[in-house]
Amino acid sequence: MSYVLPRLAALIFIAFAIVPAAQTPPKDIADIYAEGKVSGNVYTNDYFGVTLTLESGAFTKGGFSSTQGKRARLIDAASNATNWQDKFDIAILADLLAANPRIRSAEQYVRAVRHQFEKEGMETFQEETPIKVSGVPFIEAVLKVKDSGPGHYRAIYTAFRNGYILSLDVSAATPEKITQLVSTTIKFM
Repeated sequence: MSYVLPRLAALIFIAFAIVPAAQTPPKDIADIYAEGKVSGNVYTNDYFGVTLTLESGAFTKGGFSSTQGKRARLIDAASNATNWQDKFDIAILADLLAANPRIRSAEQYVRAVRHQFEKEGMETFQEETPIKVSGVPFIEAVLKVKDSGPGHYRAIYTAFRNGYILSLDVSAATPEKITQLVSTTIKFM
C-alpha cells in the first residue's frame, strides 16, 4: 500500500504537467486601440509589440475601433509625396481571432481577403506566401489595383498574435516598394 501513494502523486503531477495552463483571454480591442501611441513619426503598440516608423508621410485619422465587431484599424499612414512612385498607404489592423471561428490559419485568412479584393476588381499578382516581417512569420499576398491612374499594388500581411489576427495593409506603386516599406517601417519587439 505504501507504494500506491507515491505512484498516485506522480500520476497527479504528470496530469497537471500535461494539461496546458489556462491562457489569459485577449485584451479588449478598445483598450488595445486606446493604448497605441504616436510620438512624432513613430507609432507603437505594446500589446502586439509593433512599431511603425515613417521616414516620410504622416499618420492619418483613419484608425477606428469596433468593440461590437471586435476589430480595429489601429493606425493609418500615407505618404505626402507628389511623385506617384513615392506614394504609399500603410495600415495596421487587428481582428479578434475568437470572433472569427472559421479562420484556422493566417493563410486561410489572407486567401479570403485576396478573393474579396478580386471581387472588387483587383488582380492577384502573388498568392499566399510565407514571409518574415522583422523576424515574425506572416503570410503575404499581393494584388494589382486597376484604376484610372497608372495603377498600383496592394499587399496584405497577416499573422496570429496574442489572440488576434494582426494584418498589415500596404499599397504602393510596385511590389518592390511594398517590400521595402514593410522592411524599413515595421519592427516587432
